[in-house]
Amino acid sequence: MASYYDKDQSDQTRVFVTLWAIWHARRKAIHEQEYRSPLSVHLFVEKFIEDLNQSEEGRRRQPVVAHAAAPAWIPPPQGMLKINVDAGVGKNSGRGTVAAVARDSNGLFQGASAVVYPGRMDAETLEALACREAVSLALDVGARRVKVASDCSNVIASLEQGTFGVYAQIIKDINESRCSFDVLSFVHECRLSNKEAHRLAKSSVLLDQGRHVWLLEPPAGVCNLVTSEV
Repeated sequence: MASYYDKDQSDQTRVFVTLWAIWHARRKAIHEQEYRSPLSVHLFVEKFIEDLNQSEEGRRRQPVVAHAAAPAWIPPPQGMLKINVDAGVGKNSGRGTVAAVARDSNGLFQGASAVVYPGRMDAETLEALACREAVSLALDVGARRVKVASDCSNVIASLEQGTFGVYAQIIKDINESRCSFDVLSFVHECRLSNKEAHRLAKSSVLLDQGRHVWLLEPPAGVCNLVTSEV
């Protein structure tokens, strides 16, 4: 049935192209006194259909590119602690928050913390403070090999290259703390891989001012399942 359908469709295409070619040749003869022989019209039709078939075949052979979804959480190398961080600003409260969520290489919850700051701060300064809070959380749980992930690429670049911006002292404090660890690295990851820290930072705006730490049980909505959408 499929081959019959393809042949029928091909015949229809040939009829339409032939009629169009005859009409075009007739207009050329009437309006421009340019006459084409039946053979030239036939060859034009054959060439046009050949090009059309090649174009269609090429389109069918184009590979389908699959876009892999970003994982909900990216595990660190074996034996390392992974801390995801993020910051938030309360639209109505005028307070800034930072959050850090720690898992081991198997995805098991190891600790979380949040800090609520009074007054408004720019978002990038809060992101730098979130990285510093990750260091504090790592010290709280006694980790020596730590990987910190943030979705703020400017702060990650500042940690590697230095900065003279408004949060230069925060960057300096973080880099000075590296001596307390065997490994302390900072990487940039997209928001899709950082949803837990984002959720905790956003919800912490309702908490009292100051630092809040969870070591035995995770806060609500954090580290429920490694494979779940967080």
